[in-house]
Amino acid sequence: MGNGIQTAGNTAHSAVVRKVPISNRALLKEFVGLERKFIGANPLFVSEIDSDIVKRLGGQSAFFSDIKHALFIASDGSQDKARCAALINHRYQKAKDDEALGFIGYFAAAPDAASEVRAMLYEAEAWLREQNVSRIIVPHNGSCFLGFGLLTTAFEEEPMFPFGWHPPYYKEYLQNSGYHPTYPFWCYIVDFSSENYRIAAQRALRNKAVKVLPINKKKWDADLDKYGKLINETWKEEWEVHPHTSEEFHELFRPLKWVGDPRLLLMAEVKEGLAGFCWGMGDWNPIFRSFKGKMGPIQIFKSIFKAKVYDRAGLLGIGVLPEYRGTGVAQALAITLYKRFEERGLRKAFYYLVNESNTRSRRFAESIGGTGRVMYHCYDKTLINLCL
Repeated sequence: MGNGIQTAGNTAHSAVVRKVPISNRALLKEFVGLERKFIGANPLFVSEIDSDIVKRLGGQSAFFSDIKHALFIASDGSQDKARCAALINHRYQKAKDDEALGFIGYFAAAPDAASEVRAMLYEAEAWLREQNVSRIIVPHNGSCFLGFGLLTTAFEEEPMFPFGWHPPYYKEYLQNSGYHPTYPFWCYIVDFSSENYRIAAQRALRNKAVKVLPINKKKWDADLDKYGKLINETWKEEWEVHPHTSEEFHELFRPLKWVGDPRLLLMAEVKEGLAGFCWGMGDWNPIFRSFKGKMGPIQIFKSIFKAKVYDRAGLLGIGVLPEYRGTGVAQALAITLYKRFEERGLRKAFYYLVNESNTRSRRFAESIGGTGRVMYHCYDKTLINLCL
């Protein structure tokens, strides 16, 4: 397998799969733009920023410092029909003690591309197998902060930022290629008028042992380093998460310093010691949808003035250090965040996405008035039984 044209012989017709040279910026831009070509006509589709993805896949992002990857595009001989990236995150493998695990991410396909998708995944799997990978999780872009999970229901509903919309045929493509929906993710709606929420809010307000503070923009770098350490320590048991570096966290959160609300980035203290964090987001999908993958002076101007205007919001992440769990820290963090949303006139908010195996987080969401359902999945496949 090289950079030339590849023909997969295990498909209904001769789908053509080519490997994209990562060093060619023009071809990287072409790869990135394919998603809009395939599904961009749907009004619920939200495009990521092209330049951000080109930077990552071109190896100029801190997130890709420990990731080895290859890019594939499949066509029917005349038109491109599908794309994906095969990824190996060596730091993830080390953290999980699983050198046999790889990812397939940046997946996108046209509605009539079943054969092309099978051929493309076959080539991506072959590349991963050459790197000694025997199990694959899809879709996962190499880091939980870069995107993971496939929408598997509610296809007529507006997705909540930073998660996107996917067409229903994606899951069929994956299942037909031997992938199984192994990892469900729950999304909760917390009703601020519910009895459970009111009780939780009253309890949190009475808890004087926990002090909740927003990130201080004047001490951004130092506070963000503390914030990142809390994420790494409190989320290390989650299968989809691995430890991230300070450089990665600064790259991820840098835009929020200028356009974000610091009261949505919270840390909790107990007796002068840090105990946990909470991360909230307004729904920026309408803003990003209008950008159509572009980020220039006009888009930056819109971001500055529109990012704090939203009619939906949610709790995207929360974590409490083990020694403080069960002491009301999580309640104090979540209620402080939701009170901010109440100030903005919201009557409910999201609590999302929750790994199904994280029963503690799911119980907590329900205890504060959340009602949930599974909305996204990651799929997996073991390569050891494949017939070559």
